[in-house]
Amino acid sequence: MSNHVNHLLAQWLPLKDKHKWVLGFIFKTEGSCYRKAGAMMLFSDAGHQLGILSGGCLESDIVKKAQRVMIDGVSRTAVYDDEDEEDIAFKLGVGCGGVVHLALVPVNKDNNYLSLDEVSQNLSKGHVCEWNVAVDGSEGACKVMEADAGSPRKAVLETVGGKRSLSVLMIPPIHILVVGGGYDATFMTKLASLQGYLVSLWDPRPAQARVEHFPEVNYLIDDPTTEGVRLHLNEHNIQAAVLMSHHREIDAKALQLLSMQSLIYTAMLGPLHRKKEIMDLAGLSDTNFTQYFASPAGFDIGGELPEHIALSVIAQCHAVFHTKPTHLKR
Repeated sequence: MSNHVNHLLAQWLPLKDKHKWVLGFIFKTEGSCYRKAGAMMLFSDAGHQLGILSGGCLESDIVKKAQRVMIDGVSRTAVYDDEDEEDIAFKLGVGCGGVVHLALVPVNKDNNYLSLDEVSQNLSKGHVCEWNVAVDGSEGACKVMEADAGSPRKAVLETVGGKRSLSVLMIPPIHILVVGGGYDATFMTKLASLQGYLVSLWDPRPAQARVEHFPEVNYLIDDPTTEGVRLHLNEHNIQAAVLMSHHREIDAKALQLLSMQSLIYTAMLGPLHRKKEIMDLAGLSDTNFTQYFASPAGFDIGGELPEHIALSVIAQCHAVFHTKPTHLKR
C-alpha cells in the first residue's frame, strides 16, 4: 500500500466519524531523519495506523502517545533525539543521528477535521493545495493553488503571535498512462501503483490489457481508438506516459497523440534504432516533445527482466518529477 498522502486520506475519509482519530505529523527536524517536516500518520481507536513517521523504529512509542490523546482529547508534542542517551529514540537504537519534533492532535468535527477532508477531495480531483495546520491542533486550512505550484518544496514552520503553524504543499499523485497491456506491463503498473501513482492502461488489442491481469490499474481504457485515449487524457490530469506495446503502429499512433500533450515525462521502450523507426512512422522528431522524452526508456541499471525494466523506468520518471539529475539515461 502506498504511503502517498492521497492514499492515506482516501482510507481515512469514509471512516472519519466512525472512530476516534489522532493525527501525528512532523513539524520540525534537525540533522538526518528518515521522514521530514510535513510527514503524517493517522491513528484510530480501532487500531488503524495509516502512514509512517520513521523507519518503523519510533512507531511503537508514538502509538502509546496517540492513545493518550484519544483518551483525553489533549494535543501533545514529542521530541525524539537520537543523540541524547536519555531519550527514547536513543534507547530504541534509531541510529539516524537527528532530532524529530512531532505533534499528536485529535481529528474530529470540533476542529473541522483540520481540513484534511478538503485536502483529500482536492488531491482526488488532481488539484495542488496548501495545507496549513496549527501545531496545537486547534485548526487547519486548505487552499487550492495554481497547477504550476506543484513542484516539490519543503514544509514551512511559522510562528505568528506565539502560535506555531506548519504549511505543507500537497501535490496530487502522478497519473501515468501505460500503452501496452502485455505481461511485462503488469510489472510497470504494479510498481507505479506502489509509488502511489494513478495508473491508466490502454491497448487496442482485445487479447491484451485484461482486467484480471491488472487489478491495481485505476482506469482501463476500453476504447480501441486513439480518440478514446485523447478524450481520457483531456478528462484526467495525466502527466506521464510509457509506451510498451511492442507494436510499431500502436506505438506510432500513441506517440503522435502524446506529442500534442503537455506531459512532464514520456518514455518508449526499445533500442535507438527502433526509436528512429517509430518516430519516422509517426512523422515526429525529438523537437515535438517540449518536456522530458526518453527512448530507450529508463535508467541503465544493467537489468534485462521485465521487473528490472519497470524499476528503471519508474525510477527515471520519479527523478524527472522531483527535478533530480537524470544523467544515468541510457
